[in-house]
Amino acid sequence: MEQRVKQHLCRVYGLGMADVDELFVLARHTVASTLNRLQEASERSDAHETADAGHMLKGALFNMGLAELGEMARELELAGKAGRMQDARTVYAGLLAALKNL
Repeated sequence: MEQRVKQHLCRVYGLGMADVDELFVLARHTVASTLNRLQEASERSDAHETADAGHMLKGALFNMGLAELGEMARELELAGKAGRMQDARTVYAGLLAALKNL
């Protein structure tokens, strides 16, 4: 997955590999911290925070060229907005599994 993201960043943003490597580290940090926010929001059953963090994750994933995971984050965001925390938890679990190797 790392190589796929780096190729996307290079192609779409026209960056050199040094910049791509730096951007990838920042993106991976954003994803990890947002997943932590989602875990905490889930534990508190905080639908508003779930929607907000889901929105942030969605943007990060789309910017990284991970559209299918971005769509999952969109589902999570919408579940949070609707207060459907069990649905949000299910989507979160899928995202967590998909992103474990990032």
